[in-house]
Amino acid sequence: MSFAKTRSENEEGVREYMDRRREDLLKGFVKDVNDFIDLLERTGTIISGSSALHLFQAKSAAIALRDMDIYGTHEFEEEVLKHFKEKEGYEVTLISERKTEYSSTIKKVYKMQKEMQKVDLIITEWASAIVPILQYHSTAVMNYMTARTFVSLYPKWTNDMKSLVNPRMYLGDTANIRTVTALMKYVRHGFRVTAEPFQLGIHDCLRSAYCPSTTRNTLDDNTLRWEFSKVKTVGNTTVACSDMAIVIWRLGGDDCEEDGNNDSATYIGVAA
Repeated sequence: MSFAKTRSENEEGVREYMDRRREDLLKGFVKDVNDFIDLLERTGTIISGSSALHLFQAKSAAIALRDMDIYGTHEFEEEVLKHFKEKEGYEVTLISERKTEYSSTIKKVYKMQKEMQKVDLIITEWASAIVPILQYHSTAVMNYMTARTFVSLYPKWTNDMKSLVNPRMYLGDTANIRTVTALMKYVRHGFRVTAEPFQLGIHDCLRSAYCPSTTRNTLDDNTLRWEFSKVKTVGNTTVACSDMAIVIWRLGGDDCEEDGNNDSATYIGVAA
């Protein structure tokens, strides 16, 4: 008798585990998981924040969830809102027109609640719901779930419990007490949070994906991408849907080389 499993058996076991983790997470906020996943697929809406980080972390060490953050585009704002109100029984408790302390790409935030369940719907006027995530306070929360995939933009740092403060927090003078409170939340959960990239490890400036001056995109080889089910492809790269926009970004900031003077600007763009 052999106790060794084939590669395909191992992959299937991991896939079943991840599918189960996702289903358990979503059941904490929605009654009909499949209907909700269909909504994500149809509208390009994504899940991010602590919910996505929760799925990245080991179950025993994952951050406890108090709410779920979902991100959608202005085009599908009414459809997503209607789904939560009519199909899931949520009530809107607060509408904020703009969440400027975190992101200039956010148009509106709906806070919704059903008994003890809380969901924030964040709306952007950009063509992709991914864009506001790139203006988060730090890389620890630059992760997201689409209808069919889980994506982490800085997986090595996140796996090692390291997080770089987004340079726009200090370059744009957007940091405030709420930003500091958000950063301290992750410090309390064991993350090493710093504004100096070399404190998180040595990297090849302007070439490494972990250099904030490097231009990245959401389909590059340095993102971690997990498929929950079969998906379509673009070349050799798997994506969640055939018309998903590719987001290009550069965190920017001060030159990370000692005595360097090649500061780079923050940049975000959406390609069709």
